[in-house]
This record gives sequence, C-alpha cells and structure tokens, in this order.
Amino acid sequence: MRRSLSVVLLATVGLLFASAVWAQEDVKKPRKQPQEAPQYQIPVLNQWLEGISLTEEEKRKVEALCKEYAPTFDALQKRMNEIFTEEQLKARKEIAAKAKAEGKKPQEIGKLQQEAVKLTPEQKEKWAKIQADRRELQQKLAKALLEVLTPDHRAVVEPRVAKLLKAAPPKKDTPSEKPAKKERVKDKPAEEKKVEK
Repeated sequence: MRRSLSVVLLATVGLLFASAVWAQEDVKKPRKQPQEAPQYQIPVLNQWLEGISLTEEEKRKVEALCKEYAPTFDALQKRMNEIFTEEQLKARKEIAAKAKAEGKKPQEIGKLQQEAVKLTPEQKEKWAKIQADRRELQQKLAKALLEVLTPDHRAVVEPRVAKLLKAAPPKKDTPSEKPAKKERVKDKPAEEKKVEK
C-alpha cells in the first residue's frame, strides 16, 4: 500500500511540475497573431500597398496622405452615388458584395457593376466627368505616395500604380490636338523652274 501511495504521489508531483513548465513556455513565447496590413480609408492605397510592411516613418506619412486626400475621395464617391437611382444603387451593392465574396479585385467589381447597371446618356456623361476627376486625384495621390516611400518600397509600388492608372481610360474632356499640316514652301514658282533649265 505504501508503494502504491508513493507511486501516486510521485505521479502527482510529476504532473504538477510538467504543467508549471508548460505554463512558463506559454508566457515566454506569446502566440504571434498574423499581422494584417493596415486598411486605409482610401481603397486604392490598400491595393498599392498590399503585402508591404511599411516603416514607422512611412506609416506616419501615409496616414497624413490619407487625412489630406480622404475628404476629396469621399466627395467623389458621394457624387458617384448621386448619379444612380435607388434600384441601381441596390443592384451595385449586391453585385459588389457577391464579387467580394468570390475574391474579385476592385477593378473587376467595377466592370461587373457597369455591365449590370445600364446608365442613361445623362448618367454616362456625369459618370465620365467624375471618373476623369477621380483619375486625376489618383495620379496626384500616387505621386505624393511615391515621394514618401523608401526606394525598395517605391520599386514595388510603382508598377502597381502604373498598372492601375494605365487600366483607367484616358481623359476625354480635352480635345486631342493634331499637329498642323506643314505647308510646302515654294521657293520659286513652277514656271520659273522651267525657264531656268
């Protein structure tokens, strides 16, 4: 009986010691939470900076850019939403939710929304003007963003910016100027040339 009591006592002490060691290991090694990239108020920034770990200085500067540009982007979004009817807005939201769930990119979502919601000629005209303003604003933001990034980060972000801005249609509000045709300068009239021969 003494022997079985000592075995039980020894097992209990062993378990207590093992649990204390496991508890210390949990304290020493905090579980790492997967670090998500910060979500900025301006969606295009999230696309451009996806997968990049910014330095503290870059984060501060990017946040400053958000504060500077977010009100203008919000105003553009409000103008966009005013173009659509209630039914069109509802359809656009449903399409966006479904496409996001499928993991589609913002540009793909925009195309799906455009295809599904047929715009009147007046809506198309307003839409084109807003898109031109948006493109101009994105170009300004891109230029400012590239100025605050380190050379390594700039090398990663520049192609993304170029791809997005290239994918957007060019501005249509400025007429294209064709170079004027050069007029031939006639040194001498044709009759004089014949006479000289």
